[in-house]
Amino acid sequence: MLEKNRIKKVEKIWDNYIDINQKVFDTKGNELPNINESRLVAIEKLKVYINAFSKGESDISEFKTSIDSFNKRNNLWGFTATKGQMFFNQLVKSSEHNIDALTSLLKQSIAEPKDLQDALVKIDSLEKYCMGIFSKAKDKRKVPNPGSVGYFLSYFWQIHDNEMWPILYTSLTNAYLELEIWDAKPNQKETYEYFFNLNEEIKKVLKEYTKQEITNWDAEHAFWNFKGNPNKPKEKIKEPVIAAVKDEPKLSINASFDITDYLIPKIAKLVELGGDSKKSASAKGSEYEKMVAEVFKLLGFEGEIFGQGTGRNPDAIVKFREEHTAFIVDAKAYNEGYVMGRDDRAMREYISNFCPKLRKDGFTKIGFIIVSNSFKTDLNEFANDITWNTDIKRFILLSSEALLYYLAYKTKDDKITLPIIIESLISIGTVITAQNVIEAFDDI
Repeated sequence: MLEKNRIKKVEKIWDNYIDINQKVFDTKGNELPNINESRLVAIEKLKVYINAFSKGESDISEFKTSIDSFNKRNNLWGFTATKGQMFFNQLVKSSEHNIDALTSLLKQSIAEPKDLQDALVKIDSLEKYCMGIFSKAKDKRKVPNPGSVGYFLSYFWQIHDNEMWPILYTSLTNAYLELEIWDAKPNQKETYEYFFNLNEEIKKVLKEYTKQEITNWDAEHAFWNFKGNPNKPKEKIKEPVIAAVKDEPKLSINASFDITDYLIPKIAKLVELGGDSKKSASAKGSEYEKMVAEVFKLLGFEGEIFGQGTGRNPDAIVKFREEHTAFIVDAKAYNEGYVMGRDDRAMREYISNFCPKLRKDGFTKIGFIIVSNSFKTDLNEFANDITWNTDIKRFILLSSEALLYYLAYKTKDDKITLPIIIESLISIGTVITAQNVIEAFDDI
């Protein structure tokens, strides 16, 4: 399959990997120290969730939640991105009327295949199931994309046997495409078959070249180091790195694109504005509040803007009527990180005044979002209190940079719709940073 000149390129890719002391970076450029050891530990825990689901000890919703929660804490395979957890979420949501059939199919599909031909049968079955949903959907962005099936299933198979099953990463196929050794196939079954065999040949080439055994992970890491320079630092907005809570370690935030390419210049200055120490607090606050509200409108929300000078009101109420969802938004332009102080009383007043009006207007899912450059605490006590004792279903601390990344991804990819963004907002956790958004939406 591989011609001599392509073999030389594969060998060069390996040499470059060895030259960096076999360091492993994710597709955002962040080093993953001891990734193989970490994966082996993680696999044992993931097998517990998989076995519980396969034996009927947990239902599909519990299984989905367990996998989601675990991968957010241990993002070692990129499953938090669109072809992993988002695909899983959409698959379950689209099958609410047929959940027993999906459960049965999924149990069969994620079980370890007997051999490659059995793997292809499993891929074909799930792909056809997804096509049945996809072909009938009015908005295809809201349903599981059949093109994600190969990655999704091979992830679970690698948990069963990492030496047998390579994962169908987009970053790897992009690398093969660049080397001119990749041919696009019409469906996921043929795609995985070609990928599997090509991966085996690459391992064989490298085994002959190095005189040592080459694993799926060895090949994966070497090509991760090569493709698209995922490890090359991307130009970022010039700003302090967002810290979700006080003393949180700084994160290296690298998307696969330059965020400023997808934002209008005025909006791109949101973080800079929030940290501006030259303007008066009043002037800066008013401008920041308006800009935050503008970003929510660009995301597709229907916006009702209040802000300074309108009395005891939040800065905005943003609504998505189609899904009966609304958020009370308060924007805080704090230089040193937001801390609640005496805002507690005002926020409770906003909730008391606006939740009844929103519910009367048909909004059954109401959340509260505070937007600021950074946060000194996670406000867990306050969040727990209002979600337990009021109509607020979700309390969110959203960094300015994270808000901009939501807008950039939506602008860049029309498959990322407002319902998908809302799903992300309510599922990530109380604190949402730019890193969370990148991990959720950047391709793997």
